[in-house]
Amino acid sequence: MTKANIDLSYQQRPYNKDLSAIAGEDGLPLLGTTLELIKTPYALVDRLYKTYGPVARSRILTQPYLMVSGADINQMIFLDSDKNFSAAMGYKESLAQFYSGGLLVRDFDDHKMHRRIFQTAFKNDTLSSYAEVMNGVMKKNIDCWGQQQDFHFFPAVKTTLLDVAAQIFLGIEDLNGNEAQRIANTFEDISQGMMGLIHWDTPLLPFCKWRKGKQAKCYMEGYLISQIAERRLNDKSDIFSLICKERDENGDYFSDADIASHIDFLLFAAHDTTTSNLSYIMQYLGQDKTLQDKARAECQAKNKAFLAFDDLKDMHELQKIHYEALRMHPSVMMLLRRTIRDCEIAGVHVPADTIINVFPQYTHRMEEYWQAPEKFDPERFSDERAEHKRHPFAFIPFGGGAHKCIGLHFAGMLTKCFMHQMLLTYEWQVPEGYAPEHQVFPMPKQKDDLPLQLKRIQH
Repeated sequence: MTKANIDLSYQQRPYNKDLSAIAGEDGLPLLGTTLELIKTPYALVDRLYKTYGPVARSRILTQPYLMVSGADINQMIFLDSDKNFSAAMGYKESLAQFYSGGLLVRDFDDHKMHRRIFQTAFKNDTLSSYAEVMNGVMKKNIDCWGQQQDFHFFPAVKTTLLDVAAQIFLGIEDLNGNEAQRIANTFEDISQGMMGLIHWDTPLLPFCKWRKGKQAKCYMEGYLISQIAERRLNDKSDIFSLICKERDENGDYFSDADIASHIDFLLFAAHDTTTSNLSYIMQYLGQDKTLQDKARAECQAKNKAFLAFDDLKDMHELQKIHYEALRMHPSVMMLLRRTIRDCEIAGVHVPADTIINVFPQYTHRMEEYWQAPEKFDPERFSDERAEHKRHPFAFIPFGGGAHKCIGLHFAGMLTKCFMHQMLLTYEWQVPEGYAPEHQVFPMPKQKDDLPLQLKRIQH
């Protein structure tokens, strides 16, 4: 189906408000199941699935939606051979409020065309050049951590990865300067704004998270647009500069607004997701000395302080740990779509303009695909067991189909390079009996920011 015969009127239609014909539960008046979705989403999805089946009705505030579960449904929605599901409309009232124009909020031919803008930035030879840069930034930060009292991993790694992003994504070399700090503060305001429940952009609410986030978004877009003309003339290899030089199929530069939107979203998608993933890797290795030592032995066998791009394919233990942390705690907890026309999902008739919620963590813990799914067990990703290959859409931390994350290889490189240095520099453990509460949105993390006891390794 081509762009010419896709009826784009779906982009102007309102959300479907009537799902009464589909089994499920609406929750509390006005609130629906919103609070449960924010605080204990897995329990909500589990109850809906076991009570009503793989397609169940629920409600966020006054908006009904469908929670869908299972690898077969994931495959149908992500491959979307009949062009029934819109990502742009799925995220219209959430992610698109801050990242409109990003790849995830574009559909079909428009999405395919805009993926071209990243073709140079994520080629293997370009990724290889990023490794040296990120290794230097990581070393400077990691070396300082052993001197800190009451060390908490999450804010430390968040700062580190923001420094990496400032250099690799934006080409900012002075990481201690005002420019880097302003970008970091702006990024944090946007992240917090996404969680704001009061969506009013008015001076009467100066401390409203959502309003503050929208102001930060405007600043970030203005900053990026102001840089584009100069970036097209330089010879730098940061992602921002590379994207500024990309051209569409007609040989024209992409618009300033499109470039700013893509860089803005890329910073969010690449940074916060890896921060979350590393926090869970560090927790599980801090709870299992045997597993930590096994991963360290693989790193020591490389006999080098830093990993180069060509080393990544050999880091099998780190790869399995990376995937297992994403299985247990996928960095993106909800993948949204909206139906374009009436369709059928698992035998259930679904009206047009209905919000669909795919919850990866639930499929990641379904017993039909995973052995002892509640256990952190990286060996399930070994060649011998290969549980992730039992169904091509049972493991979906990066989504799938046309919208599969374009930065998944960059995320793997970032994770492995970081863990290699961390394992060679420190041994660590979590507090005795550690059982943290978890924040789920906007990204999964331990609510206590993961306290760690670090012990520097003597070489």
